[in-house]
Amino acid sequence: MKPKFVAIPVPTYNPQLEFSLGVMGMLAYRPIKKDKVSPPWSSAVFAMYTTNNSFAMFTRHEAFWDRDNNRAELTFGGGKFNSTFYGTGDQNTAGFGLPLSSAGVMFQPQYMRRVWNRLYLGARYRMFWNEAVLSPPPDDPDAPDFVPIETNLLHSGFGAVATFDSRDNRFSPTEGFYVPLNSMFFSTAFGGDDNFANMDLAINYYHSWFQKKLILATRGFFTIATADTPAHMKPGVGMGADLRGYAYGRYRNNLFMATQAELRWYFWWKFGAVTWAGIGSTAAGLDQLGNGTVLPSYGWGLRFLAFEEERLVIRVDYGRGDEESQFYFSVSEAF
Repeated sequence: MKPKFVAIPVPTYNPQLEFSLGVMGMLAYRPIKKDKVSPPWSSAVFAMYTTNNSFAMFTRHEAFWDRDNNRAELTFGGGKFNSTFYGTGDQNTAGFGLPLSSAGVMFQPQYMRRVWNRLYLGARYRMFWNEAVLSPPPDDPDAPDFVPIETNLLHSGFGAVATFDSRDNRFSPTEGFYVPLNSMFFSTAFGGDDNFANMDLAINYYHSWFQKKLILATRGFFTIATADTPAHMKPGVGMGADLRGYAYGRYRNNLFMATQAELRWYFWWKFGAVTWAGIGSTAAGLDQLGNGTVLPSYGWGLRFLAFEEERLVIRVDYGRGDEESQFYFSVSEAF
């Protein structure tokens, strides 16, 4: 396989960050020529700037070797985000938001080793410096008296990771399971400023028909954090592949869970179309699931199979929630 590079502009809009323009570039390559079993390595860079003066730059590198018995990742980057903090739990529906300015830098290496069949076990380290300022609304005489609030913290932690991966392709799977389980334990014992923990589990399943022209992708996701997790770092919608259509962090709580199904149809040459529907909920904990906020999500999109051999796709999605909508542009599928 010759190295393959793809770069696309990533214009987006959402009520939190307003209009943004980003650039994403990805290089897929095989540095170990004799290893035909391992997936290709990849190096990706993403940079963005928004009309509300937010900016970010991240780089991620993935390596696979020894017939896919070893997998390693390295993520590094940072930025500054100006958004609105709607509170957590019951405060999400209070009808007001406070300006939140959050700057941070993250460094995260990870290693996994195959232990049986398609099961991998490993560990990761994460260092995350975060400075956040919660301000009163401008020109509001009725602003709450607990703001402004300023924090400047270094989070340092280790976590165990496990993955069962029987996908036929990691960029755009058509068959198999992908089940990652991640945990993180932040502690002052590791050099950080506070103690908290989180865990997440995703179950993805893929099945195809008609020579991989029609693909059904399903996903269930669950994440939970301890009550002492910083408020603006608690699980929430708009932070990943789940519940597309919601602004970043519009709903937050100690627990977030969601499920969705997406139908992908490659109807002509390298072009495809998708549609999906999902539902999710946030809650204070497992014992409060009955009191959680129920959130629907649905949408549709287009696909272009940029490199058919590795099924590297460029996607454009339009997602809707119960209050708002959002466009997404990216390389590789949402999940």
